[in-house]
Amino acid sequence: MKPSRRKLFCLPLACLFALTACAQDSGTDTEPAPIEVPPPVEQTNEGLTIFYTDYNEVEAKILDAAISQFNQQHPDTPVTADKYFTDGLYTSHQDAYTKITTEVMAGEGPDLFLYDFLTMDVEKMARRGVFADLEPYFEADNFDWSGYNQAAMEGGVWDGHRLVVPLSYMLPVLYTSKTALEGTGFSVENCDTFDGFLDEVEKMESDPKQTREAFRSGEAFYYFPYNSGLPYVDYDRQKVDLSFPELEQGASIYKNLNPVIELGFSDGNDMAGAADIRDGKCLFTYPNFPLYGFFLAEGCINKFDDAVMLPVRDTQGGIRARITSAVMVRNSSPNLQVAYEFIKFLLSGEFQLDTIGWRWQYFSVLDAANERYYIENTVERSNSMIAPDNPYGFEGNIVLPQEDYDELASYMNEVSGVFFYTKATNFLSNIGDYLSGDASYKEAVRSAERQMNLYLSE
Repeated sequence: MKPSRRKLFCLPLACLFALTACAQDSGTDTEPAPIEVPPPVEQTNEGLTIFYTDYNEVEAKILDAAISQFNQQHPDTPVTADKYFTDGLYTSHQDAYTKITTEVMAGEGPDLFLYDFLTMDVEKMARRGVFADLEPYFEADNFDWSGYNQAAMEGGVWDGHRLVVPLSYMLPVLYTSKTALEGTGFSVENCDTFDGFLDEVEKMESDPKQTREAFRSGEAFYYFPYNSGLPYVDYDRQKVDLSFPELEQGASIYKNLNPVIELGFSDGNDMAGAADIRDGKCLFTYPNFPLYGFFLAEGCINKFDDAVMLPVRDTQGGIRARITSAVMVRNSSPNLQVAYEFIKFLLSGEFQLDTIGWRWQYFSVLDAANERYYIENTVERSNSMIAPDNPYGFEGNIVLPQEDYDELASYMNEVSGVFFYTKATNFLSNIGDYLSGDASYKEAVRSAERQMNLYLSE
């Protein structure tokens, strides 16, 4: 039996995290700045240019296939790939995106482009009128949103303007085993809110008798300010508030973490994470890629114990999803109708199921695609996901019953808000002096607030 969890009410979509589509009130009397989207330029709709790089090979293959299939169906309005080849170098990818973002901000460049979390601030760009509003096109077409993760899709809407269309997302779900929980005394039941989760982690980390580390990697805790749902950044009013006690408690925990893998490295191998839980090295593992990671982490833990999933909940008990892939259209594009048709094709069940073999990294916004991936890799899979010569001692195939997938799907349905990661407003990256021991927490926070407020006002 897996530990039961209490059902909680999720925040309404109007109260999403400040880094998402709807920023919360920062407590000031200042009226939030409205989102103003310039009217479209004269439309010709003769074709479409889409920018992406080959750095994420899986994402690039999906787009390659989409362009090829779309052009076969719409030869009169062809989509042209403005594809940049990086030779596997992240610096090349980053340079290409920096250049394209500059062009798009100036009203030039490709019609459509992919979100890149390390070079783009989606919220800031949306408020500068960079993206076209696609809501009129979805409405005119009576697009059927049933079957899509509603919270994820609403994450791209600002004041009724659909400026970003998410394609995939990930959830903050940790994996462990029932025996490991019992041995450490870590209470899943107390983690029904973010504050309870912090208290449980802090209690475990401060116990000198513990032989397990809380996490296999620091990555498992790195996004805690976003997962918490704390409205510490208010783009509406260009104001930062770092006074939340949860931020200080979380920063202290992160500073003192001693994960199995050195800080700065992600979990990587999901089988290795399961093995470290089995061998008493850590309590939680956090897969890099949440869909494939669910199969190997949960499946391998089930081979030696009862696996347990723990979603990191926000302060109100909801779950915050991180958008991992999305598309936007340049507001000055003369090809908005073609852009809409191409995006609709990307979202379609026909295309997503046709390319299901490439959708192992993140959860699709289309629920049927996630379920289909599960079926193809359990009920219909003939060969084992576990290599017989793996170094972790796991034998046979994974053990992943339908009830495990149903539990994961229930967390997808509990998403109450989303965020687009932005390095410039990342709390932990702005308090580096505190984390390195070169400044007190108060000193680091004062400096961070100045830096982040300046960034928001630029």
